[in-house]
Amino acid sequence: MPRIASIADTRTLSDLLSGLELRGQSWCYTNLGPHAGFSVPPGEAVLFHAVLHGSARIACASGEVAVLEKGDVAVVLSGEAHALRTSPESEASTHEFLREDRAVDIPPTVMLGNSGTVCARVLSGRLRPNWPGEVCRSTLPPLLRFRQEDGDPVAALLRPEALALSGMGAGSAALLTRLASLMLVAGLRSEPGCRRLFAPQRRDPIAQAMQLIEANPSASWTVEKLARSVGMGRSNFAAHFTQQVGRAPMEVVAEHRMEHAAALLRQGQLKIAEISEMAGYSSEAAFSRRFTRHFGISPSQMRDSARTCDNAAEVRSLGFYPLLIGSPAKGAAAIGRQPADESRAAPAASADRSLHPSHGGYFRLGSRD
Repeated sequence: MPRIASIADTRTLSDLLSGLELRGQSWCYTNLGPHAGFSVPPGEAVLFHAVLHGSARIACASGEVAVLEKGDVAVVLSGEAHALRTSPESEASTHEFLREDRAVDIPPTVMLGNSGTVCARVLSGRLRPNWPGEVCRSTLPPLLRFRQEDGDPVAALLRPEALALSGMGAGSAALLTRLASLMLVAGLRSEPGCRRLFAPQRRDPIAQAMQLIEANPSASWTVEKLARSVGMGRSNFAAHFTQQVGRAPMEVVAEHRMEHAAALLRQGQLKIAEISEMAGYSSEAAFSRRFTRHFGISPSQMRDSARTCDNAAEVRSLGFYPLLIGSPAKGAAAIGRQPADESRAAPAASADRSLHPSHGGYFRLGSRD
């Protein structure tokens, strides 16, 4: 049997980047009026923001601030809280659509601000990252920014007009997610010192263990088997794995099994009992309990949802719904905001006053504005 380390040492940058993937169908357009903005709370997701019209200012909890002009794209890799505004003093209530994972076919348009003037139109996606085993998220740049004005080759891949067209019609959310994955790979590849993001961990036994889990999540892994596979003792391996990855080895195994099972369920071709076995579970009941705890829905519910999510007409029939629910998230909403000049400030969408259907705080699902 070849040494694991020798296999890891021969992996090229293409091998490593090919394991990077974004998943999900949480896409929407946001039209921002004067002195309008929105915030996104912290989480595990990667957030993608492309300015299709006008300009917006992005501010992250880490203190990083950038102005995005038409054609610019920002990708928040760190999962930190951040806010986008059309002016530094704008309010930025929580963007309810981007607060959690959703499954849409055609991105809806969300309107913020009640003046009728659109100062910025932003295409945003909330996506689940699948990082290669060699990547430690903390070593990645927290914010990737691609500028059209600078002739950035990555930004040139996806011009505003192309992104706008990609978001129209059935299946557009899936297409946008693929394009976002392409942009992320291209962006990391062009990042100064990109190879150093991967190289330090090539001989790391924890990275090797992650590769083994990702390659065969349904194997009968135990902490002892993983430790032995990478030449470490059980206790030492478990401690180092948890410290470096942030989760226990068997938690990571379970997560990969669930993602593998979810992918099979979305295909809708196998019985749940078969998928349970392919995910490494001998008991369908145990699999269903673990799956429901992980995703919040049962395997059968996910399979049924996957069968109907392509029905754009059903999505469009939902009509008008309020964007802002409850109180703004104070922590995220305050990021990067400057004190307002009372003489200039325009009213922005707020969760503290009632909204009328004609108010800009409402959006229509399925809109292609």
